[in-house]
Amino acid sequence: MQHIDEQYIVNNFESALDKGYVKAYYQPVIRTLTERICSVEALARWQDPIVGLLSPFLFINVLEKYHLIHKLDLAILDNICITYNEMRNRGLPLHPFSINLSRLDFDEIDMLDAISKTLAKYDVPSTAIHIEITESVMLDNTAYFRRIFDSFHDAGFAIFMDDFGSGYSSLNVLKDYSFDVLKIDMRFLSDIGIRSKKILASVMNMAKAIGMHTLAEGVETKEQMTFLRNIGCEMLQGFYYSKPMDGDLYIKYLSESKLGVEDPAENHYWNAVGQINFLSPDPLNDLTNEQIESGDYGFIRENSTALALIEQRGEQVELLYKNEAYENGLQRIGFSSVDDMIKLINDNGSSNYSNVDSQVKMTIKTGDIIKEDHLVNGIYFTYCTKCIAEGNGKVMLAASIQTYGGEADKLTTDLFDKYSRMLIDTYDHISVIDPAKNLVLTRLYSKLGFNEDYPNLPLDEAIKQFAENEVAESDRKRFLKCMEPSTLRERIKKSGARYFQLPFSFKTQSGEYKMMDTRLTRVFMTYGDVYIFSIEEMSEQAYKAAEIMLDKHPELFDFT
Repeated sequence: MQHIDEQYIVNNFESALDKGYVKAYYQPVIRTLTERICSVEALARWQDPIVGLLSPFLFINVLEKYHLIHKLDLAILDNICITYNEMRNRGLPLHPFSINLSRLDFDEIDMLDAISKTLAKYDVPSTAIHIEITESVMLDNTAYFRRIFDSFHDAGFAIFMDDFGSGYSSLNVLKDYSFDVLKIDMRFLSDIGIRSKKILASVMNMAKAIGMHTLAEGVETKEQMTFLRNIGCEMLQGFYYSKPMDGDLYIKYLSESKLGVEDPAENHYWNAVGQINFLSPDPLNDLTNEQIESGDYGFIRENSTALALIEQRGEQVELLYKNEAYENGLQRIGFSSVDDMIKLINDNGSSNYSNVDSQVKMTIKTGDIIKEDHLVNGIYFTYCTKCIAEGNGKVMLAASIQTYGGEADKLTTDLFDKYSRMLIDTYDHISVIDPAKNLVLTRLYSKLGFNEDYPNLPLDEAIKQFAENEVAESDRKRFLKCMEPSTLRERIKKSGARYFQLPFSFKTQSGEYKMMDTRLTRVFMTYGDVYIFSIEEMSEQAYKAAEIMLDKHPELFDFT
């Protein structure tokens, strides 16, 4: 291990500052959901021409001992401002920088005043600087440091609690102070075994409960990254993404990196997204501290509730997160993967699009949790959505899915089956057709005595024979145009709904013709759309109204 006499550090420190031997190295912080750079931490490094690179562990304690640490921290701030302005001059995307402050900084000078003057000198906004404080800063004199932190907050600085888990009084500190971000030190967990995972999940759950954002530092492996993402850690920092680098290398890194940089204007958006607790048994409802009651956080049920985060831009959506329960729910209703569901939603010609689009619009408009029941591939399920963030032309939705089936849901399934069968009795005829495959799939139910051979024919031929045999001659031409298989999908799409409805006169079992409502409804199946062709008897008032409208405005009934 390198050993340097502390007097060497004291004697050479001022000269090292002047000659630029001490400077900031930068390690990017990554937004977990997007894997874009959202900020960077500035770390002090001393490249001595005689003894080489000095570890911060060698000189930080010495500088604190000799009351020089504030000079180091202000020098690092100078470096940050120079790098920030270099990025600005080159037209690179800007992001916040975080700087570590020592307890002794506050004893030596008015640190807020010194930082503010430095930022003013370089024309750097306070929102570009995050203040990282270790828990040791606040071991005593709570009222004093609370006033200091309030002053920093009032001046526009975000405050991070650094190295959470490395000391003995972290919980007391969290109780007494208001932090914007809890920075979790992965080094205090020597592995990522089951005990470590339970501890990290508990910390994440607690941070969400008290309204703090989360950042894990020291992330070195894909396993760590994946686990932290799955439990809802918002930001990651560590060698898995990048080692610290000096200003010149960092600017080169920004210019060439495929990760991209998050727009600082979206900070409010991502802070709102970060409020959702992936580990909550009811994540859509559990979005405000006021809803937390005693006992609600007595245990963690990781991935127990199906949850996804879906971002919408215009009519296109992108999946940013899903847990295993959500994926399992989609598979139960017939999707091979969540990606398949997103692809179908983005195809706004699919029958499912209008259902989802309507629910999403209501979610955004009201800000409430919207619950709607759906039927896909014959599987009944409830879909819940909530708008959790809006900004910069996009919306983030939290979504949850609950499917019904199996022994646990047998009562719900039985009730649904019982009463849905009763609905069939409201129709006089129901057939299911597949225009894309030119098939009559089945004649499900009929009171009208129509020929039973139509399902044995290709759809186009069945429609022609049905029109010839079962539709009044006065309505036949209009019926054939309405049922044209090749244009059916596009015409329903243009209607703005999943169906259209028109009156036609059909032959009854008595041989007479009777005007009845005819509806074509598009039904979503994961393998493609099918259509329900249904006929329903009209009330006397509806019958008379249809006769008058057909006579005076026949163009309204020519749905082609």
